[in-house]
Amino acid sequence: MTERLTIHFTPAEGAVLRMLGLVERRGYLLRHVTMKEDGGTASLVIDVEPRDSGRRVEVVAQQLGRLIDVNSVNLATPDAGSFS
Repeated sequence: MTERLTIHFTPAEGAVLRMLGLVERRGYLLRHVTMKEDGGTASLVIDVEPRDSGRRVEVVAQQLGRLIDVNSVNLATPDAGSFS
């Protein structure tokens, strides 16, 4: 099942790489990535799918929230019609 994470962060060197790397290392496939930047803040929306059923997206959301430059992480399950 695909889950959507919205990450609000302060753009800094290596920030996006840290976030995407953490998601992949924790056993998730990246299915879609969108980034928006507005001045001193940015948001990254990623659709992820677990590699196996034993993975909980809430755990990776918590871990993302602990990264430097990350301000907040929101979790949502996209509907079938919301994919771009």
